[in-house]
Amino acid sequence: MRNIIAAMSLMTLIGCAGGMNSDVQANHVKPVTDTHKIMKLSAGEEMQTMNESVLHGHLDVEPFYQDAKSMAVSLTVTNQAAYGVDIQFFSGMSADLWLLDPKGGKVWAWSDTMMFTQALRQVRIGAGKSLNTSFNVPADVLTKIDTKGYRLQAKFVGKALESRLPTMNEISVELLIVD
Repeated sequence: MRNIIAAMSLMTLIGCAGGMNSDVQANHVKPVTDTHKIMKLSAGEEMQTMNESVLHGHLDVEPFYQDAKSMAVSLTVTNQAAYGVDIQFFSGMSADLWLLDPKGGKVWAWSDTMMFTQALRQVRIGAGKSLNTSFNVPADVLTKIDTKGYRLQAKFVGKALESRLPTMNEISVELLIVD
């Protein structure tokens, strides 16, 4: 019995001593070195790489200020035809947004941290009607942009059922660093 009590006393002392460490420092807080320079990003002109498609996409980008949590971006996909168009989706995702570096490499995608249902769905977009998808690009992604040439590119994932044309025009906007 004495051995059990002695062992428990020793473990209690070791446990209490192990919890104390006076050398712990908070290194996760970065000091502010230049409080006068605030980064702002805005969108340049829309760039389209194909002229003919079933649907027409348009990106709206809200300016981003360094102290904001994210940059709001919305994709509007419009059926400009005089008739309705049936679009097939293979999951709950309607569109994606990619951040591309100056060489065209993918730096970030909105869908990377999302989960979507794996269900087939079909949507009819009437003549002159639109679908809207909203995205938020996190500040930690945007604050890494330090040179020109970065751009946001929309990826519509629906497939037109009765056409061989691309479903949506490829569309992107360059992010501009404003001084």
